[in-house]
Amino acid sequence: MARIQPVSDDTSDPKEQKALALVHGVWGSNWNVTSTIANNPKILEGFIALWNSVEASGLSKTDREVVCMEMARINGCQYCIPAHRWASRSQGVDTDMVEIIASGIQLSGDGREATMQSFTRRIHESRGKLSDAELSEFLNRGISIPNMIAVIAEIAHCTITNFTNGLAQTELDSWLEKYKDGQP
Repeated sequence: MARIQPVSDDTSDPKEQKALALVHGVWGSNWNVTSTIANNPKILEGFIALWNSVEASGLSKTDREVVCMEMARINGCQYCIPAHRWASRSQGVDTDMVEIIASGIQLSGDGREATMQSFTRRIHESRGKLSDAELSEFLNRGISIPNMIAVIAEIAHCTITNFTNGLAQTELDSWLEKYKDGQP
C-alpha cells in the first residue's frame, strides 16, 4: 500500500481536479505518480509545464527515454523503471537498449544513445560541474548546448517523479505490473 495516497476523483478538490485535468490532457490519463503529485496541485501544474517544455526542447523520444531510464535506475525508482519500460515500448524505442540501461550497464559505442547515457551519468555524478575537457568531448560527440540544458530539465522531471515515488511508495498502475521485472 502506498504510504502517501494518490488524489482520487472521489476526494479531490477543484484545484486538484484542475491539475489532474492538465495531466489527462497531455498524457491521456492520470497515473498513480501524477495523482500522488496532485497532493500539491501547483507542483503538478509545474511538473506538466516542465514536461511540455522538455517535449518541445528538441530531444528525441529515444533521448528522453535514455535519460529517464538512467535516472530511474540511478535513483532506484520502483515505479519509474516499469513506467519507462512501458513508455519505451509504446513509443517504439529499442527495448533491448532500455533493458541494458535498466541493468546498469553503459551502452557501448559512440552512438547517440551511448553518448546521451554517458552525459546523463556525468551530469548527475558531477552535479553539472563538467570539466572543460568533458564539455568539449560531449559537444564533439553531438550533444549540443540546447540538448545539454534539455537533459538537465529532463533530470529535474525525473527527480520529481523518482523522489515522489520513493517517499510515497507509489503503487504501480495495473497496466505497469507486467513491466516490473522486465519487458513482457
